Amino acid sequence: MVELIIVIVLVGILGTIAVGRFMDRGSFDTVAWAEQVKATLRYAQKVAIAQNTPVFVHMTRQRVAICLSDDTACADADKRVLAPGGANSGSKATRDACASSSWMCEGRPNGVTMTLPGVDAAATGSVAFDGLGRASMSGGFGGRLDIVGDGVTAVVLIDPESGYVQ
Repeated sequence: MVELIIVIVLVGILGTIAVGRFMDRGSFDTVAWAEQVKATLRYAQKVAIAQNTPVFVHMTRQRVAICLSDDTACADADKRVLAPGGANSGSKATRDACASSSWMCEGRPNGVTMTLPGVDAAATGSVAFDGLGRASMSGGFGGRLDIVGDGVTAVVLIDPESGYVQ
């Protein structure tokens, strides 16, 4: 009987800790968003190499989007790069920031901030990958993204010569 009570108390303590960790998604969202941004950049580079054409990744404080044009708004639907599998994540943040579910555009989750050092808060930083996968930055963007949320900071770096995303 004593063993049963001890087990119940231990399960209760562990459950309390686990619920707190599951309810607080800030650090998870930060790391997940950083990985999403990296994957989006790598996908853009692969499309540029496969199609031997320039591919542009436009980054604002709210989203990351891939286009075949240097128009930062990606207004021409024919120039939008389709998402792998035909659809993006479809999250509320993505629906609000991208207004379409078929192109490779992802919205930043709530509670996470993305800053582009060297870019004005209202501006858009861009990366253009050429047919060889090399990156060239524009809009004052220097190839570094800082993603912060819940005390966790993730840095995304793009090497201009090789296009390597880390």
